[in-house]
Amino acid sequence: MTQAYTPGAGPFSPVGPAGLVPLVGECLELPPEAERPLIVLLGPHGAGASEAHGALLARFGTDRAPFAYLNFGSEQPLRPRYALGLIARQLERKLARYRVSRFPRLTLGLLASDTDVGDLSTVSRRDQRRDLHRRLSTFENSAFAAHGDYLSGFLQVGQSALGLPLGIPAVFQDMVQGTAREGARMVSGLLSRHRFAESARWYAEHQSAGGSNPWDAVIELNHWRRGSSAEAATLDRVLCAAFLEDLRRNAELSFAPPSYLLLLDGCHTHHGRRFLDLLVKAREDSRTAARRAGRPEAEAGDPLTVAASVHRWLPEWGSSTGEQWGWSASAPDAASLDDWRARRPRGDGAAWYPLRLRDLTLDEVHFQLSDRPRRDATLTPFVHRLTCGLPRAVEQVLTLLDQADLPSGSGHERELWLRRLPDRPLPGHPAQDRHRERREAHRTEREPPPAAPEGAGLAQAALGPLLADFDDAERTALALCAATPDLSVGYRVLAGGGEAAGTQAGGSLYGKAHAGFLLAPGPRSGRLVLHPWPRRLLLWQLAERPAEWVTAHQRLSDHHAAEGQPLRAMYHRLALHQIGAVTAFLVRRLDEVDTPGWVAELDAVAAAPNLVPKDKVYRDVLGPLTHDPAAGSRIEAAVRALLVARWLWSDPLTDPERGLGPTLAARFERLSEEHAGSDSLHLLNEADRYRSWIHPQTCAEEG
Repeated sequence: MTQAYTPGAGPFSPVGPAGLVPLVGECLELPPEAERPLIVLLGPHGAGASEAHGALLARFGTDRAPFAYLNFGSEQPLRPRYALGLIARQLERKLARYRVSRFPRLTLGLLASDTDVGDLSTVSRRDQRRDLHRRLSTFENSAFAAHGDYLSGFLQVGQSALGLPLGIPAVFQDMVQGTAREGARMVSGLLSRHRFAESARWYAEHQSAGGSNPWDAVIELNHWRRGSSAEAATLDRVLCAAFLEDLRRNAELSFAPPSYLLLLDGCHTHHGRRFLDLLVKAREDSRTAARRAGRPEAEAGDPLTVAASVHRWLPEWGSSTGEQWGWSASAPDAASLDDWRARRPRGDGAAWYPLRLRDLTLDEVHFQLSDRPRRDATLTPFVHRLTCGLPRAVEQVLTLLDQADLPSGSGHERELWLRRLPDRPLPGHPAQDRHRERREAHRTEREPPPAAPEGAGLAQAALGPLLADFDDAERTALALCAATPDLSVGYRVLAGGGEAAGTQAGGSLYGKAHAGFLLAPGPRSGRLVLHPWPRRLLLWQLAERPAEWVTAHQRLSDHHAAEGQPLRAMYHRLALHQIGAVTAFLVRRLDEVDTPGWVAELDAVAAAPNLVPKDKVYRDVLGPLTHDPAAGSRIEAAVRALLVARWLWSDPLTDPERGLGPTLAARFERLSEEHAGSDSLHLLNEADRYRSWIHPQTCAEEG
């Protein structure tokens, strides 16, 4: 018996995105013949898809409904026939309240296409049928002797596809593996001649495999397996239809499960996309058959609820902007069947339900920090600012913070420890990028190379899966482009993309990042910018190449100056540590815009990245960067002091615990005294805001 999981027990709390668990619950309660959405969770690696699958397993994986889980992102390529066999094997698991589900049509199709019937062209059709039936019985009996039943043999083929991703508790692994092992053990000869004949008739009646004699249709399955690629694709489609038909027939029986749950991880891979495509087409075939038979299409559904996850936009959906597809992905928080029905487009794509996984809020990060007694919950704002709440990034940072050598309390030593966080080895993560190796293994259908040594730094370990689709040259270009949050501008100016190519969603660097969900709307402008977490890590790497840092920011500064965008130009000049020039610009702006507008410009410019050495924190550099013996006036000195403090304060690695809040408050007050023409009340309000800083729920730094 598999172990049940108690939500809230241990370091992992499988609550999942709000709305997802209720949505799946709604789908499971629908009548068996009702149409269900194909739920697809979108997001980059680490966006929380694995945690969402864990939440669904915790809620429904014990006795609510038969479930199956497959990870198409595993190291082993998983062809559709093997995926169907593994899924059916898991769905056979006996639950206390339901009868065991059986899959005779799928089993016959798999058996028939697996069996080596040899060359039957020299014998009569009648002898072909007799010989095929004999071989099927022999093959099934040998499978029973070897594995306990035929479908159990698929466990030997696709065992790794049952493995859950990194970070999910072992209890869920035991649940999935146990479900596969404990599926209903068939008695030898389950597919008796009568059951063989009943299933064969279904194949004869199917629109793709029809024939005058049921066994002719079964023989055709065998020919397709060894035929052309088009015939092999037709076989996969018919087998998927047989699987869905078995589910429908099971649901019609007394004491049978009314619905089934299928969780599919990593469906952006070649085999994952292929399986989703088969599932969609098999359901379309069912609706087409219902329409031809004069039955309502709404009653041509099946009792299978599917929740899949992808880390890349699927090419079948058209451009990654989604405009051609007709769907706009929303957060799962408000997901429901009513929302799906109200927003689904007409025609192709109507069955999909895309949900874009969101980052964790400050409170959700605080919950994870408070989940273990030895963790310091006061670090919640630092973790949230650093990761912007990307779930896997939060998990990785907490793994490092759990190390015993983190200095306690607060102070210079603790800040220096946090400052070097991106370089600290992440336990259990390989030093080399396994994700590109796995992708290549999927493409060529070979085994991936052995695991690399452990001990990669956080930046390297975190960027590996996020940039799995980028080759080395593209990663170098992406790090250069990270000098600006607006990747389309970086691509045009720094990567040679050209004026038009920078916004194309095709093969460009920008398009690849867009399709990989590495872009998100900026909190101030709303334009798509590089997600703060990968950008921060890329900037951390770019800082190790100072000459490239200078080149990138200088070219971007020149570009924006030529475009008449002085604020953006000053942003990059500050990144070059040209503090005097930026100070002079802000001093001029004091007399050109109102005080609220000036403060907004200060914030925009001071969000620039910095080249503060890795062994320094704000306490080491605040004074030297602020001091300017050539300052021409008290106003200039006050603006420079405020600019430097605000600049260092905006970087969570330079000021990890935002100790500069009181300093900023004092410097806003000083500016209010020095600049008589300003709105002193607004500056004093800003001072009070920093003195009593309340951390926002979402990542506010756009940069």
